[in-house]
This record gives sequence, structure tokens and C-alpha cells, in this order.
Amino acid sequence: MFTSIKKSISSVYLLYELNTCIYMLDPWEKKFINGVIFSILALLIFSSYVYLPSYTEKLINAFMPAGNEITLDLMDHHHQQPVDYGVN
Repeated sequence: MFTSIKKSISSVYLLYELNTCIYMLDPWEKKFINGVIFSILALLIFSSYVYLPSYTEKLINAFMPAGNEITLDLMDHHHQQPVDYGVN
């Protein structure tokens, strides 16, 4: 069972290398490029989790008739409180 899972992961990684053309690079270059791609993907997932619900709520409310605004339950923990830095 583990060998079939390892084989399928290996074939998916080979397809990834072929599609991105990183199979031609040196091992240190592959690690660098994979790190950059992983970082971009992680930032994309994080920002989608944080900002997409509020944008979706604004978009839905923009197309709803006046007075029928909806609030998504997902949004309750995403609202940020204003910060007072004490600068006058």
C-alpha cells in the first residue's frame, strides 16, 4: 500500500517537474524554485482565508436590494478593531 502511494506521489512530482521545466535545473536551483513557489502558494492560501470572506460579503451586499444586507457567520472573527497608538 505504501509503495503504491509513494509511486503515485513520485509520478505527480515528475509531472510537476516536467510542466514547470525545473527538471533541467541543478538540485540547489530546484530547491530554491520550489521554495519560492511554495512561499507564493502559502501566501495566496493565507490571504484568501483572511480577505476573501470580507470581499465576498461586500460583493453579495452590493447586489442585494437595500435593507436586505446579509452577514456571513465566517466574518465575525475577521473584523479588526482599530488600534490606538497614542500618537497625538
